[in-house]
This record gives sequence, C-alpha cells and structure tokens, in this order.
Amino acid sequence: MRGREPQPQNEARRSVLRGAGVLTLLTAFSRVLGLVREQVRGYYLGTGAASDAFGLASVIPNLFRRLLAEGAMTAAFVPVFAEYRRRATQSDTNLFLSRFFTLFSFLVTIVTIAGVLVTPWFLKTFFKGFGDVQGKLELTIILTQIMWPYLLLVSLAAVIQAILNSYRIFAPSAVTPVLLNLVTIGIVMLCADWFPDPSYAFAIGFVAGGMLQLGFQIPFLRGHGLKILPRWSLDTGVRKVISTFIPGVFSAGIYQVNVLVSQFVASTLSQGAVASLQFSLRLQELVLGLFAVSVTTVVLPVMSDQVVDRDFHGVKDTLGFSIGLVTFVTLPASVGLILIGEPLVRLLFEWGAFDRTSTHMTAYALYFHAGSIGVIALSRIISQVFYAMKDLRTPTLVAFVVMLVHAGLCVGLAIPLAHGGVALAGGIATTINIVLLWIPLRIKLGRMGTRKIITSISKITLASTVMGITVWSLGWVFEPMEIESRIQLGMTLLGMMGAGIVVFLACARLFRANELVEVVNLVRRRAERRNRATQ
Repeated sequence: MRGREPQPQNEARRSVLRGAGVLTLLTAFSRVLGLVREQVRGYYLGTGAASDAFGLASVIPNLFRRLLAEGAMTAAFVPVFAEYRRRATQSDTNLFLSRFFTLFSFLVTIVTIAGVLVTPWFLKTFFKGFGDVQGKLELTIILTQIMWPYLLLVSLAAVIQAILNSYRIFAPSAVTPVLLNLVTIGIVMLCADWFPDPSYAFAIGFVAGGMLQLGFQIPFLRGHGLKILPRWSLDTGVRKVISTFIPGVFSAGIYQVNVLVSQFVASTLSQGAVASLQFSLRLQELVLGLFAVSVTTVVLPVMSDQVVDRDFHGVKDTLGFSIGLVTFVTLPASVGLILIGEPLVRLLFEWGAFDRTSTHMTAYALYFHAGSIGVIALSRIISQVFYAMKDLRTPTLVAFVVMLVHAGLCVGLAIPLAHGGVALAGGIATTINIVLLWIPLRIKLGRMGTRKIITSISKITLASTVMGITVWSLGWVFEPMEIESRIQLGMTLLGMMGAGIVVFLACARLFRANELVEVVNLVRRRAERRNRATQ
C-alpha cells in the first residue's frame, strides 16, 4: 500500500480538479452553443461557396488571435504575473499590468489595421482556387476584412482572462464564449435576410460577440484591486514577458502556418472541403472543450506557482495527473465519435442547405479528426510545462520540425484521402510533437513516472476497447443510418452513448483506474462539506 502523498501535491491535484470542474460545466455549455451556431451555419450556408468563404474568413483573424493572444501571450504573461502576484506590492502589480496592457493593445491594433489592408493581396495570391467559383473570392475578401476587428477585441479579452485565471477565477472567461455564440446566433437568425448573403450576418455577429467578450470580464478585475490605466514604459516585468513572448510568437506562428497549410490544401480540393473540415472540427473541439481545454487552462497557473516555489517534483506530479485525467475523457470519446460519426453528423447538421453529400463529407473528415483528440489534448498539457518554466525555445524548435512534417503529410495524404488526409496529417504531426517534447522534458526534470502514466493509459485503453465493442454491436443491431425519423435517430444515439458510458465507467472501476477514483473522491469530499454546512 502506498504511503500518503505530501499535502502540497494533493492540494495541487485538488486545485486542478476543482478548476477543471468549474470550467468543464461552463465550457460544455459554450461548446454546445458553438455546435448550435454551426448548425445554424449549416442551415443557412451548407457546405457551399459561401460556407467555404466564411470558413476561411473566420480562420485568418483567429489564427492571429491564437498567435498573439491565447498562445504566446498567455504562455509568456502568466508565469511573470505569478511572480508579481506572490512577491510584489499591489501598486507594482497594477503598474506592470498597465504597462503590459498598453504595449499589447498597441501591437494588436497595428496588426489588425495591417490585416485589413493586406487581405485582398493575400487571398488573391495564396487562395486562387476560390476564384474558380464566381464571386467566391470577392466574398471571402469582404468577410475577412469585416472579421479583423474581432482580433483586437478577443486579444484584449485574453489578457484579462489570463489575469483572472492566475487568481483561479475561471468562470468569467468561460462565460464569454457563451456570449459570443449567443450574439452570433441571434444576429444571424434576426438579420440574415438583410444582407446580400447570410454569411455577412455571421461575420458581423462575431465582431459584436467580441465586444461582449471584452466588456464582460472587466468588472471582475476590480474585486482584486486591479486597475489597468494607459502607461507606456518597458519595465523589468514587461521586458521579461517580451523575452518569452517573442520566441513564443515564432512557436505559435509555426502552428498557425500548419493551419494555413491545411486550409490551402483543402481549398484546392473539391468544393465544400474547407467547410466540411470545419464542421468536423467543431465536433472535435466540443469533446476537447468538455474537459481537456479546462484541464489545460487550469494547469498553467498551478504549475507556474510550483515553478516559482521550485517544486519540480510537484510539477511532474501535476503533469502526470493531468495526462491521466484528459486521457480518461478523450480516449473513450474518440472511440465513440469514430463509431457513431456519420449518424451523429446527420442528426446535428442535415437540414436546410446541409444535404446528404455534406453529411458524408463531414463524417469522412470526422473519422480522422476524432482519432487525434487525445494526442491534441496531451500535446497542449505537455507544452504547458515548458511555458510554466518560461522555456518557449524548446517548443519552438520542435514546432518548426513538426511544421515541415505536417506540410509534407498534408500534401501527400490529400492525394489518396482527399480532405480526410488533411485531417489525418494534423493527428500524425501532433503525435510526433508529443514525442519530440517528451525527450527534452525528461532531460530537464529527470524521471517522469512514465511507467505509471503508461499503466494508467493502458487501463483506460482497455476500458475504451470494451466500450467500443459494445457501441459497435449496438450500431450493428439498430443501424442508425437507416432510421428516417430524426427523433428516433436521436433517441437511438443517446441510448448507444449512454450504454457506452456505463460500460466504460464499469470497466474503469473494474480495472481500478486512478482517475475515476480521484473524481469520485472529489465529489465525495464536496458532498461531505455540504452536509456539514447544512447541519
């Protein structure tokens, strides 16, 4: 029997579970609304020319958002802010925040203006395939220019989100995507007929939602005495962020090149390839958002604090625990999506302009996207360790190698597999990224408890296999693609998923998966605290 672990490790684990639990509920609601938004898109645009145009138009500003805000900025900012929060006075912390926010706002404003101006040249040069369909390229240019201000709004919102997350305040930033989706859905449904093409309403809805994402979070800063005012100075803290941010931009930029390569290759394939890949990605992101993104978000501030305290044993424990948690959720979800992918796409999207051809194209991409859910989650968590240690150089070098591999895979696999090959290339490249990151991490931190992690993943894999056999057998019996009634199809899929979940949890308990034990213990402790509070 193992001895009791040190309290700091237990507390870090509970912190990850608590934070991830709160984020999971809110993020799940947000991702469901995101799915509804894509259903609305499918109804109005299907997988036709306008859907491809809006798909590419939304990708380009969002690439820079991930480049400047949610990726490199968060990775560079959170560890430095953790030092200020724990060691500096409130006035020094506010001054650092004001100076960084001012500089960051100026940078993103310049990028936004440049993006609007460069868009026509960029799309005409690199996406000539859209010009083969009359009006498609021109529509893409207009929609992209409309979407660029969203970059500025969501980037500033990401700074505030990083600040709140450092205080373990996760709810406000998890609510903002809900607001984005609600506003977009509302504007499209109310105003789609006002424009020459419904895609205009989608672009305007995103910008309006970005305004809410920024404004909603600002009041929560005041609860911790945080004030952000215009201040222009490169103090020590800001320079620390910049020194980490610059290599981080290269690292994130390499990833965005991967996305652009995927979009470029897809744009050269049959019409609807871009849109069907994005509809498929929505289902992939729904699963990732249910828990994996929450764990990734919570882990960075937890490990940043551990690095500040030089508790590297705690960092390794938090990493191993987080890997087990996300595998526990993503692996069975991947198996389930592969097995029920086509009837699920039909149930969710097949109405309006989204026809049976659109269903087949999206489901085909989903088979490949679903298989990469687990490795994407693991890659994000492993990267957080380097960010917590302010080492973005290693992920950047690894990302550069992976970028070259990914580009070759996209082009090579698209020949025999069409847009499915583009989806598969991302999963293979991400797997290589994990391997190449794990090696230097092992050198930096020493023994990582790899055997324990493999044992945990093996138990989850075995439970997922039994679950998969169960779901496949039910699919063979009920043949969901032959069911005409949408209600009956929905009930059948719910029954198959419910049976799969029950079988997976039963097997996880039978195989004594530690992750299930941790979650059950957390629920039990919360129930005990509530009982004591009511007594």
